[in-house]
Order: sequence, then C-alpha cells, then structure tokens
Amino acid sequence: MRKEYYLLKVLTPLHIGAGQGLGHVDLPIVREAHTNFPYIPGTSLKGALRNLEIKQVARARGEKPSQVEERLTDKDKFDPKDIDILRLAKIFGTAGEVAERDKEALEKGKEVGAGKVLFSDAFIVLFPVKSAKGIFSLTTCPYVINRFFELLGIDQRVEDVPEGKVKVLNTKDHKNLINNNKLLLEEFVFEAEESEELKKFVELVGVFVGEENKRRIVCVNDTDFMDFVSNYTEVRTHIKINLDTGTIEKEKGALWTEEYVPAESVFAFSLVFLEEINEEINYGREKISYSPPPTFHLGGDITTGKGFVKVQKLEV
Repeated sequence: MRKEYYLLKVLTPLHIGAGQGLGHVDLPIVREAHTNFPYIPGTSLKGALRNLEIKQVARARGEKPSQVEERLTDKDKFDPKDIDILRLAKIFGTAGEVAERDKEALEKGKEVGAGKVLFSDAFIVLFPVKSAKGIFSLTTCPYVINRFFELLGIDQRVEDVPEGKVKVLNTKDHKNLINNNKLLLEEFVFEAEESEELKKFVELVGVFVGEENKRRIVCVNDTDFMDFVSNYTEVRTHIKINLDTGTIEKEKGALWTEEYVPAESVFAFSLVFLEEINEEINYGREKISYSPPPTFHLGGDITTGKGFVKVQKLEV
C-alpha cells in the first residue's frame, strides 16, 4: 500500500451542498460536524474524477459515456480484455452486476469489486480573508497545520496562538502587515509575530500557492479561524425571472441564497493505492498508475463557471 498527497486550490467559488439549510442560507456548503470547517467529501472527489475519466475513455472509443458506464456495471458487457475499461474498474471499482462476487465472474476473470484507489476527504488548509493591505490574507491555524503535518507523517507541531495575535514567517516581507506588525482582517486587528514554527508548513504549501501568495500566509488562533470559515464564506442571492413579465416570480422558491467556498481556498487530501492485483486477468503486478488532472470541476453550477479547481501532488 502506498500513499500520495495532494493540495487542491479553488479557482472559482465552490459549492458542494449539504442540502436545505435551516439558517439564513438556503443552500449551505457541507461542513465537518466537529469543527464546522468546510471540507470536500471523498465521494465528491471520486465521483467528479470518475465521470471525467469515463468521458475521456468514451471519447477515445467513439462511444457515449453511458455506454462506458454500462460496461462497468453490466457483467455481460464487462470484458477484462478492454484495457481502458479494466483500468477504470481497477481505479474506481465496479457497481451492479459486475461487483457481484459470483463463481461465474470469478472463473472468467471478471470479478473486480471495490476500486484499488481510495480517496480521502479534503480538509481546509488555507482560507482567504479580506485584508486592509495586500487585498487578502491566506489564514490558517495551529489545529489545521498540525492536522496537515499528521497527514504527511511529519513529527512537528505548532503551538497555540495567543488571542489578538497572529504568527507569520517573516514580518518584513509580508504582503498584509501594516508597519511590519499590524494586521487588519475584515474588522479585526491583530499583532503579528515572527515564528520559525511555520517554516516547514510555508515551504510545503508555498510551492503550490506561489511566491506572492506565500507572503500572504498568516496563522491565527483556532477560535478566530473557526470564526472566519464560519462567517466569511461567499453567499450569493439567486432569483427566478418570469419570462412574460420580466420580474421576479412570486411563487415560492423564486428567491434563494447559496453558499460557496471562496476562490483561493486551499485543501489537502490523499490517495491510497492498494497493491493487490488480480493475476487472473493478466494485468500484471505493476503498480496502479493514476493521478488527478491538473484542473477539473467539482460541485454544482458548472454552467455559471463555479467549482473549477486545480491540484498538485505534494512531494514530501
């Protein structure tokens, strides 16, 4: 078993919904129950990437995506000699009749079952917050950094940040600091202190976010970070226009609000590759080869340009 680690950046506002909301937002984003932090479910990642791979295979074969889907779910149409279909089955698994572990399928080498690549949830690493200087800061907190280190297997921890203060790697070169020690995020004022604890974290994520954004990274305390991710997401109001009158529909549901994770947010996730390969289908013992495309779409509202993300593998 081997693991690969990835960072994911939100390029356009992202909505992965949690259903109907009970608060002031009609369609809220999905959040972790124990932290209230936004996250991306592994099922959403896997589903979006699976659909993308199916469309690519269908295009190469001159078929419809639904036909490729049938080959993965109908054991009479699934043929292990189709390498592209077999690769999809090995990565993402099969469903329906193909997944049934019956004797006939096993004898014919058609048993595949669950996928050999496991997709984790993606948790928040950096969250953009409006700054009085430098447009925005990329905020994080000790809990998030320590969680990130734990994911990567790094034996290092960041200490708590006192209330009213933030930690930065370098006060003189930071894009958001006023007079080298003051930081204004939304309506909150913080005093900045240099901390070598952030060096490893900034090195790891800095390669992904770029040199300019690396100078925007600030570490606030856990409570302040929870406040930012809870109250400073993007909420947009949508309306439905009556085609005849050109005005808002009076019926219920013609006006609603929808929540988005803002652009510039960064998440981290992992892929786990299981080494077990079925020799009966002559696939060999080589490792499964798969990596997400550099950019793809997640969540809803693709027709209005929402939900585009980019990913990059972390070299640890």
